[in-house]
Amino acid sequence: MSEEQSNLPILPSLTGERLYLRLTVADDIATTYHWTLQSEPQSLSCRPFVVKTPEEAAESFAKLERSVDRMQLIAILKDSGMPVARLTYFDLNQQNRSAELGLIVDPKGRRRGYGTEALQILIKYLFSQRALNKVYAQTAACNQPTIDLLEKLGFKKDADLRDHYFIDGSWYNGYIYSLLLSDLDT
Repeated sequence: MSEEQSNLPILPSLTGERLYLRLTVADDIATTYHWTLQSEPQSLSCRPFVVKTPEEAAESFAKLERSVDRMQLIAILKDSGMPVARLTYFDLNQQNRSAELGLIVDPKGRRRGYGTEALQILIKYLFSQRALNKVYAQTAACNQPTIDLLEKLGFKKDADLRDHYFIDGSWYNGYIYSLLLSDLDT
């Protein structure tokens, strides 16, 4: 981790038991881009995936305009300072008080609870600090680990989008899951 990355501010509301979240910088994209390539990129989004070099991915990220309706964060292990996940919230809708979530976990760190803890931190922040009522996520029907993660966190399946993902020559439905602020009270 570069000195610039380690000196970025951390909000107390973005810390958990084992990790903390901070704003992503272009260097983070360059050093974690291989996570996407090691995953099934088409299952991560129904939008077209364009293969880039890590440097091109970092450059594209750096050109994104900062906006209030989108934020990309990186989850860092407290004990080692190593990144273990990238999270995004986007399409923040102030009127409806909702936002969509995205997550990718380092393939070497999957099934260790990092994605669960990172999403819990982000969800708590969005509900308590951004006053959202709903967060939601979309995934391919064939992405069972993500479905399991969302259901573990209390998300409910809202929609089944027929033939929404085209992966390796086959069509898969897309699922939309949501979590309401009121779901946390139950």
